[in-house]
Amino acid sequence: MRARLKALLLSAALVALLVVLIPVWAVHRFVSLLRVSRGTGSSHQIERVAAASVDLNDVLKRGKPLIIQGLVDELHLRVVPDLDGLRRIAAIEKSSFPVKSHKAHSPYFLYTGDYGTELDHVDQMSLDEFMAFMFDRDHDPDTCTYRLFSVTDLDGAVGEIVDDLSQALAQLVARTPDRNASGIWIGSKGVVTPLHHDAWTGLLLQMSGSKRVLMFSPTERPNLYFKSPFAARDRWSSLPGRCDDADRSQFPRFHRATRYEAQLDEGEVLFIPPFWSHEIEALEANISIPFRFHVRAIDHLNPGFLRPGFEIFHHRFLEGRVGA
Repeated sequence: MRARLKALLLSAALVALLVVLIPVWAVHRFVSLLRVSRGTGSSHQIERVAAASVDLNDVLKRGKPLIIQGLVDELHLRVVPDLDGLRRIAAIEKSSFPVKSHKAHSPYFLYTGDYGTELDHVDQMSLDEFMAFMFDRDHDPDTCTYRLFSVTDLDGAVGEIVDDLSQALAQLVARTPDRNASGIWIGSKGVVTPLHHDAWTGLLLQMSGSKRVLMFSPTERPNLYFKSPFAARDRWSSLPGRCDDADRSQFPRFHRATRYEAQLDEGEVLFIPPFWSHEIEALEANISIPFRFHVRAIDHLNPGFLRPGFEIFHHRFLEGRVGA
């Protein structure tokens, strides 16, 4: 009975929240469309700064992306998860895991959905074999490989790296890390993460190799062809996997969007503000760490996204806690 009452109350709260948010979202959508309808498609380079010249707390409060140079060196990590650091882990880590290689004609790393990816083959490898496969051999140009290691992978070694990074960042910034949303990404040249946005405040640490970064402000959302906020894939754009491949006749508004772009090189850290859309392409075999901070309530208060009503209440409360 108590669980049913709780479910009813949460359902009522969800409905009430949506009743309030939907009109706000609709007005915001209309105003945003007017605001960006005359965009000229200008392009700006993402600003770069030296780590010693900025306060990381101030960086996380700013509304634009930023590339920080030298931050990795200032963290003094016990295990630096670059090529050499991961090889040292590989020397003692003998468990194996599946490695998927996809056809290079659609080299997209996906959390959800389909951009025409085509699986070529799956191999079972140890970390030592995987590192050799990715960095010591000539990679098959007809395939692409991308592997996300979560904090539970490699017998917890990834979790130890994330925890070490969390402790180091705690000396510089007053924000709580989201351990389970962080990890290690290793990918081959040409792999693309298609255009999407996250609610997290994030740092992307480029530990080895380089990537092309393309970003758009939340105000540009009407030009970026995102789905309805009620769709399961609402944070992923309907544009092609490489959005610059978009046909003008099919996606005319995209070419009005103001973009921010840069090449993220080894040792640099990209600050990704909440809800900034980003597409990232590997320019060579590379290692990076997506490090996320916990989403705060204030991070959801963006009327362009019905995330509080649709996702947080539904998935976390109605599905996650009522039945527990």
